Amino acid sequence: MQLIDLSHTIEPGTPLFSASAPRPRIAPWMSHSQAAASGRYQDCTCEITEVRFITSMGTYLDSPFHFDPQGVTIEQLALERLVLPGMVVDCTWAQARQPIEPETLGGLDVAGKAVLFHTGWSRYWGQPEYSDYPFLTGETAAALRDRRAKLAGIDCLVIDDTTNPRRPVHVTLLKAGILIVENLTNLAALPPNGFIFHAVPAKIKGASAFPVRAYAALV
Repeated sequence: MQLIDLSHTIEPGTPLFSASAPRPRIAPWMSHSQAAASGRYQDCTCEITEVRFITSMGTYLDSPFHFDPQGVTIEQLALERLVLPGMVVDCTWAQARQPIEPETLGGLDVAGKAVLFHTGWSRYWGQPEYSDYPFLTGETAAALRDRRAKLAGIDCLVIDDTTNPRRPVHVTLLKAGILIVENLTNLAALPPNGFIFHAVPAKIKGASAFPVRAYAALV
């Protein structure tokens, strides 16, 4: 079985959706040297890491609760909603700030699938250009809903046009129970279909979103 990693590494310089969002902090809570000096270890040492971050960061999954106060949170998501047959929609033609309209879906059968929009924008990860990404329109979100997709993913910072305060993509998809994964990468390594997409977050009670180690298993 071939596994393809579709996730970015989380580090202090990870791109964030807002300049006001706090940067992740990753540091030893107890270092190897502190363990050695503690007197609690013999012929070995260990390190315990403390990590602090907002949950909408890195390659992450949105639960319905993210935009629906009545929706379920991360820990309530069944695994069957997080491991799905996947398909890739080629959007590499999209330019900065260009909307991805429903015509892009053509006659594709998206029912029951994780639909991953490949814009190629992950090549700008960590660069200023990453903030000027293409995005789905509300009409495209409605098409995914009406065609019974289970998840929508994209290799951009946000799936929505953040200049639109109504956030039609998030609202349409999440209120329909269609999960969202943002900041994917390496989608060029995937075939158009014939793979299983995995995006399983830690089981954090009450969280609206959480980073995932997204990957594809080719079948």
